[in-house]
Amino acid sequence: MSIWERFQRGRRAPRPVGQQLERGRELETRWQRRRQWMIKTAIWLGLIVLTLIAFPRERVYQFTVRVGEVWQHNDLVAPFDYALYKDPEQLAHERRQVILQTPPYFREVPDALRRMEANRDTVRRQLEQIFEAYARYRRNLLRGRQEIAQADSIRYVEGRRNARVKLTPGQWRLLAEDYLAYTDEAGQVVRRNGQDPLYARALEEAWAFGVQVLQVGLLDVPRDSVLTDEIVVRNETDRTERVISVNRVFGLDEAYSAAREYFLQQFNGRPELASIALAFYRAILVPSYVYLRAETLHAWQQQQARLSPTYGLVKAGEAIVRRGQVVTEEIKQKLISLERAQQERGGTALFWRRLLGQTLVTLATYLFFFLYLYLLRRPIFDNNAQVLLIALLFAAILGLYAIAVRLPTLAMYAVPVAIASILLTVIFDSRVALFGTITLAFIGGHLLSYDFEFVFATVFAGTLGIFSVRDIKNRGQFFLSAGLVFVGYLVVLGASALWHPAAGGRFLSDLLLVGINSILVLMAYPLLWVFERAFDITTDLTLLELSDTNRPLLKELSLRAPGTFNHSLQVANLAEAAAAAIGAHALLVRVGALYHDIGKMVKPEYFVENQRPGVNPHENLKPRMSALIIASHVKEGLEIGRQYGLPKKVLDFIPMHHGTTRIEYFYRKAVEQTGDPNLPDMEFRYPGPKPNSKETAILMLADSVEAASRALEEPTHKRLEALIDQIFRARIEDGQLDDTDLTFRDLQKIKETFLQMLLAVYHIRVRYPGGEETEQKEPREETAASETPTPASDQ
Repeated sequence: MSIWERFQRGRRAPRPVGQQLERGRELETRWQRRRQWMIKTAIWLGLIVLTLIAFPRERVYQFTVRVGEVWQHNDLVAPFDYALYKDPEQLAHERRQVILQTPPYFREVPDALRRMEANRDTVRRQLEQIFEAYARYRRNLLRGRQEIAQADSIRYVEGRRNARVKLTPGQWRLLAEDYLAYTDEAGQVVRRNGQDPLYARALEEAWAFGVQVLQVGLLDVPRDSVLTDEIVVRNETDRTERVISVNRVFGLDEAYSAAREYFLQQFNGRPELASIALAFYRAILVPSYVYLRAETLHAWQQQQARLSPTYGLVKAGEAIVRRGQVVTEEIKQKLISLERAQQERGGTALFWRRLLGQTLVTLATYLFFFLYLYLLRRPIFDNNAQVLLIALLFAAILGLYAIAVRLPTLAMYAVPVAIASILLTVIFDSRVALFGTITLAFIGGHLLSYDFEFVFATVFAGTLGIFSVRDIKNRGQFFLSAGLVFVGYLVVLGASALWHPAAGGRFLSDLLLVGINSILVLMAYPLLWVFERAFDITTDLTLLELSDTNRPLLKELSLRAPGTFNHSLQVANLAEAAAAAIGAHALLVRVGALYHDIGKMVKPEYFVENQRPGVNPHENLKPRMSALIIASHVKEGLEIGRQYGLPKKVLDFIPMHHGTTRIEYFYRKAVEQTGDPNLPDMEFRYPGPKPNSKETAILMLADSVEAASRALEEPTHKRLEALIDQIFRARIEDGQLDDTDLTFRDLQKIKETFLQMLLAVYHIRVRYPGGEETEQKEPREETAASETPTPASDQ
């Protein structure tokens, strides 16, 4: 079940019986009407709330006034003295300058050298224990002492894991093998060629370079993280502070970089040894100065608190901006400062007054649109699902409005209002779309404090978009719509730039946003697909796709029931022409005609247009059984249509093209067999329902006329005219057209159209030399499913 059907479906109350039946029906109808109005009210209130949320609550001038635009309102004069507040960007810049100019605080580590020496000794002791365990492991392994060797291996691995220095497995292996080479059979370390093991030399180099760094001074942070040229160093022992230059000390990153270069030189360019020494260096190094984050932040905050948020004063009675004046940075800042001063003075009273004004103008705007629907488009207004669909489109644009009006890098011109214009045109029509576009343009103008330029540009561009899809025939027209929307905005913005040259500075930026807007208009195509599926909407684009005779269902009909397929094509031509003549939906009628007899595919041989000469299965059946088979093609057609996903509007043509008419041929045959002229005809009527629109009624008449005309032996002008009059009169007298809104004028136009088209089909051939005048006639096959009162046309 689609969203459309779910939304329309309500829970029905139990119907009363007995004497209170009529009263119960009246109460139920009254409750349904009340429920429908409650839903409409909820939708309307929801839109109003969303719109009020979209209005900027604070800093309205900052959001709605742009530098370079022309002030369209009356002259604005300062009502009282107020201070000029600095621009947020300027104030943020001053705060950044405070950070750049206030030296950070560091704590001096007086015993840094002693701590580094302790770290060195710890690392040396850990390395000696690790490598001794490795040496014992190797000796015991060679002597076959597996259990002892395994215990030594575990101590070696645990020592590596817990060591202060972190090395790679390869580096551990290199140092361990080197240590093993410096041990004798007793496990004692001996010097080789006057040198100590590699780990000892690397550790000694790390210690030597660390001492040099500490003599200069080492920060515990990278030097480029210090934004000032100086730092404040605190000695907590002596309770003193001193200022030193950053250039006189090492940063942590510099200390590591310099150490790497030093170790590469000391180990003759061997990077693996330099990396080991650097790891030792990292393990033992202790900074001279530790960054005091809390103290630094406190100092920054103190300095920033001394910054003044204001920079000037506007006197009461001073002109802030005059009508027609171009808004500059200074004027905008005066407006923002005035608004802030008013909020400080007015408090909550100003907020509620502004909210009341926004509510009233929003109510009036939506009332403009919904009154149009109520007075002039009542079927749409009464359909809550359609009202919900319109509300969803409005809500989407409102959401984009709310975002655009609050982003300084974005403007309202980037909001693709034309998407709503195009979708409303395709789903409903151009009139609903135009009123919807005007409503959305008004709302956008309200959000921008009555910006007429935006309103006019949006209406003009949206109207061009509506015009481009008013008679849409293919989905490629969406690209044309995007181009026309861009042209519409370009014309209005270009005119404004020429009219007010001082405002031309923002023309290119607005044009860029309009380009984005136009590209987003292409989203109307996938959105239309979503709405079609979600709300079970049948647009002209869908009907155009369904009218393709190469679609699988019509292809199958032409193969399984070729006579029925040909009949459907003829009926489609008649019905489409008649619908166009009276202003009905011609495309819908044509598509309905193409699919109205798809149920005949199930038993095509029982319909005479598909039978071979001399073969008629009805000869062996009773009239009631034949009538049942003929009528069953309606039910079977509905099942096939649902299986292939035909829209509801198209499915309606399948049962309504026969309505509740009588299957005349078999009824008369039954009367002849029973000899009862008053035989009940309920078993010989189609299940219905009757046509409920002009389109379904036209198809019923076209189907009857086309089938009956094939049974005429001499289809002259008078005979065709008499046949059409007879069929129309029979349908009217049978009450088949009671639920439609066809007028006698419409029926007369339909008759004339049918007659002209049938005369074109059954025309007179031109006499050729030596030949005789002959009449071009279509094959006179009779159809068993025809519902005309002429017996010969029923079977």
